[in-house]
Amino acid sequence: MRELCALTDIPNCEALAFPYTDKQTLVVTRRGLRAWAYVNRCPHAGVPLEWQENRFMSLDGSQLQCSTHGALFNVDNGYCTWGPCQGRSLQSLPIVIENGVIYLME
Repeated sequence: MRELCALTDIPNCEALAFPYTDKQTLVVTRRGLRAWAYVNRCPHAGVPLEWQENRFMSLDGSQLQCSTHGALFNVDNGYCTWGPCQGRSLQSLPIVIENGVIYLME
């Protein structure tokens, strides 16, 4: 397991990027006491999602959004609900939360 951060380091209904591989980052998004992690790569264009550093959320804060084409993704399962990759999903990564700390399962 690799420690990413404390759950409370991610503001509620927001997301943060973390190193994943030499060429990619991962994004972790939080809702209350739950969190989800995805490879930071749009399934349509293969580009990082954020439009500015750690800016992943739609304007209303309800979904992850790709900055390139505006695709929207459910926070809890990565499923694209709108945009050019509709029906596809972000690549999910396994995490656990123990004692308020988020760990990536490797």
